Amino acid sequence: MRGFTVKLYSRSGLSLNTLALPVVLIIVLTTTARGFASWENLSNLSSQIAALVIVSLGQMMVALVAGLDLSVGSVISLVTCVIATEGGPLMLTVPLSLAIGVAVGLVNGWGVAFLGIHPIVMTLSSMTFLQGATFVWQSIPGGHVPAILSEIGAGQTMEVPHSLLWSALCAVALAVVLNRSRFGLHLFAVGGNSVSARLNGVAARRITVSAYVVCSVLAVIAGLYLAARIASGDPKIGASFGIDSVTAIALGGTQLSGGIGGVASAVIGALSLGLISNGMNLLGVSPFLQSAAKGVLLVVVICAQRRKSVGL
Repeated sequence: MRGFTVKLYSRSGLSLNTLALPVVLIIVLTTTARGFASWENLSNLSSQIAALVIVSLGQMMVALVAGLDLSVGSVISLVTCVIATEGGPLMLTVPLSLAIGVAVGLVNGWGVAFLGIHPIVMTLSSMTFLQGATFVWQSIPGGHVPAILSEIGAGQTMEVPHSLLWSALCAVALAVVLNRSRFGLHLFAVGGNSVSARLNGVAARRITVSAYVVCSVLAVIAGLYLAARIASGDPKIGASFGIDSVTAIALGGTQLSGGIGGVASAVIGALSLGLISNGMNLLGVSPFLQSAAKGVLLVVVICAQRRKSVGL
């Protein structure tokens, strides 16, 4: 049984603990948080978690190559403001948003892979620059999002919230890439041992850059979804997603040293963190205490990983 468990979970990062966590949280919140099981709250929870799932999938991609991207939150904020630009047609603002994502990913990946800049320093610099650019573009929440995008983001199809469709489509697409393509195989190879991967003919630096590009593009998609959901732009809306996405993938079992992780672990981690946040809201926990609790949680999940797994 032990051998079967290792074989099943070794590369994905999943374990009985990570799989059990959301189940335990649902049971606890159902019995302690009034209104948790109501349709209104569950629908709201789905809408809240969708963006975190999408961003966490991107964060998992760079974690597979032992990277980290703190700029995803600023990308999200900038995209919502671009989409909400008065008079800006979607035929222009959506391609522009995707171009911004690709450019940010290329810069982050190039800095990390070719210039040897530490991922935290590189993406922290990008985060600061992008946040400043966002405030220049739009200093306060506002603007207008075309009705068609709002419907795509906040509507329903056969009583299924579109928020679930956004996250499910991203998860399925990424699962195919990771498990059915050479690129996915090379991601795990580079994260497991970049030197060995290079000796076996893998273009490790290009793979790393590609992982950062995918991460930023997924942040753009999360920004599109949030813009559609709130029907406006908000220069601060993405502020928490950098740390939250790192916490989510760590909760799901993704190893921050690279080589171990997957779509399921990112989704389960995002679900667990979303349940924790939703539960604290229902229990009336102060937003300041919530932020502190998430910080403590991040330290705990990092410490729970083996030291050799987090590069210490």
